[in-house]
Amino acid sequence: MAHLKSGRGAALGLSLLAAALGGQAAAQPAPVKVGFASDLTGACAALSEDGLNGAKIAVEQLNARGGILGRPVELIIRDSQTKPDEGAKVARELIVDQKIDVLTGVCSSAVMLAESAVSGELKVPFYAAIGSTQRGNIELFQPYFWQTQANATMEAYAAAEYVAKKPEWKRISALGSDYEWGHTSVAAFVERLKQLRPDIEFAAPIYVKVGETAMAPYISATLNTRPDAVFAPLFGPSLGALLKQGPGFGFFQRTNLVTLMTVDTLQSQGASMPASNVYGIARAPFFALEKTPEFEDFVTRYRAAYGEYPTDWSINAYDGLLFYAAAAEHAGSVEPDALIKAVGEVTVDGLREKGLKVRAFDGQMNAPVYVGKATKVAEYDFPILTEVEKFAGEPLMPSVEFITRARAAAK
Repeated sequence: MAHLKSGRGAALGLSLLAAALGGQAAAQPAPVKVGFASDLTGACAALSEDGLNGAKIAVEQLNARGGILGRPVELIIRDSQTKPDEGAKVARELIVDQKIDVLTGVCSSAVMLAESAVSGELKVPFYAAIGSTQRGNIELFQPYFWQTQANATMEAYAAAEYVAKKPEWKRISALGSDYEWGHTSVAAFVERLKQLRPDIEFAAPIYVKVGETAMAPYISATLNTRPDAVFAPLFGPSLGALLKQGPGFGFFQRTNLVTLMTVDTLQSQGASMPASNVYGIARAPFFALEKTPEFEDFVTRYRAAYGEYPTDWSINAYDGLLFYAAAAEHAGSVEPDALIKAVGEVTVDGLREKGLKVRAFDGQMNAPVYVGKATKVAEYDFPILTEVEKFAGEPLMPSVEFITRARAAAK
């Protein structure tokens, strides 16, 4: 009888232990789900991978300090293949099936607009940390969207401000990617530069298929316009091909190039970067940012994890997720409407600079733009931008009046 009683006691003890453990498991808070729907294949693959790496570092750091609102952060990744229809498809799957709390990750501006439409329809917050067309903020703005980097118009304005200070540049050509971002950037650049320098002549713009690497016809056509400088909103394979094939045509002896020159492009060019006449627009060049303890820690973590310096895309993705976390903490919730209200109220010190905030009217962050000269230096085995000029974000942001008129015209 004593043995039987002991067995019953042990069974009861095991039952109580199981119940306690089950209660502990039940008490674990549900994760905050971040849907990372990005262009991991296609023309945007390299940029998206860097962005994903930065987001992973942010998730690790957030979870190490207790997550968001005491809840662990979970990154759910999907490939939009740099295709708008696929981007819309995976965004819908993440929202409807995975029940994500926020959507991000996209690179291509065209894919960004497709994902933003799904976000607005299903009323789930969506922020862009790479894709940058201003149409997401202006003509196609929806209230659950915000950008955490300068949009395409702001970057083009910064480029125009920089070019305007070169009095010897009197004739300008444009060579852009033949999709949303390229056309938007060229139009904004020309508009701003005409205001700043009425004396400048502009050749008709030339557009290149996204991902094009056979650049000879475009190089020849551009040089035939006899430009003092070429504004080239290109990225990825097309930009790399221009930098490599241009010297064969004497491109960098005959003109100056002003283009998107982020860290990944500088790294990929290495010693083959043309020695002169290349000027770069950047979003978050690590070598030009303030060396705060937070910045130094991020760079150390990133290099340990990936064996290279962080690119603009990884820094922007990191800043973007930390900004979202700050907004959620401010709201005390990740519920969409409360979260979006907080997005327009918080101010965050990021890796790029202190005082990052989003204007609620158009979901645009006051992120800075950097422009400098591509130069080979002793400290790195790839060129960096030197003589960097930092353009504050707010003066580059289109006015509320301008946006109101643009939205009305688009209806």
